[in-house]
Amino acid sequence: MHLTRQHSQTLILIFALLLLLTAPVSSLSAGDYWMKGDELTDQGKYEEAIAQYDQAIALEPKAATAWCGKGLALYELNRFEEALAAFDQAIALNPNYAKAQYGRGLALYELGRHDEAIAAYDTALKIYPEYGYLIYHGKALAYSAKGDYTQAIPLFEKALSLQPTAYPGVWVEKGDAIAASGDSQGALAAYQQALALEPGNALAESKITAIQGNLTGAPPVTTATRQPAGTPVQEKTTLPATVPATTRTRAPLPVWIPGAGLLAAIGLALHRRD
Repeated sequence: MHLTRQHSQTLILIFALLLLLTAPVSSLSAGDYWMKGDELTDQGKYEEAIAQYDQAIALEPKAATAWCGKGLALYELNRFEEALAAFDQAIALNPNYAKAQYGRGLALYELGRHDEAIAAYDTALKIYPEYGYLIYHGKALAYSAKGDYTQAIPLFEKALSLQPTAYPGVWVEKGDAIAASGDSQGALAAYQQALALEPGNALAESKITAIQGNLTGAPPVTTATRQPAGTPVQEKTTLPATVPATTRTRAPLPVWIPGAGLLAAIGLALHRRD
């Protein structure tokens, strides 16, 4: 059967259209992937979240938000070295990214690098003062781990002045620092505050019993304040993944735009052959 030129051109256009309709075209952008990663992180699905962040990074390697989100997910999995590397990458792309600076402090604390953690927290606070509670709490833990209770106790007080009732465990941590400084009565008051906020708090109850025993002349009890690297802090006060970030990726183009462009190019080529 002989095909005319017009028939040939029509068949070529139909074939090109079929290719466009059947090709596996993804409409997801890097931003879509990292936002899905944030949702999964907030749901506690950290491995799945990391896979989404990796997809975002593959599409847009300079997406600081995706690197930061990956760092938070890795941190929650206790993969602190990898988390630190991800936070560092986010900061290299956006030095004023407070969330990544704070995450860097969390990872450094868990790695036992307390002075560096404090410096990272200070940087985050300068960029975004609204992180006040998180920063003061993080620095208080770092100074406690260093055995510097003179610095730690006022920082616990600053943190608790901003969030006095949200985290009973932080009152326990404050009590530990006060007890380690030698003030049993002050420690007892902090533990009792924790118990008032959360009746039945076993940790607060045990520390109250220990302190009262010391005050009444019972055998002394050691109150641990140092949290070894790799041990999660008692109160989880890390940022949710969905805290607004300072950078966003571009919105994806509608799928039909590249398809229309290809069809136009084919039509122009056929027209030039006439």
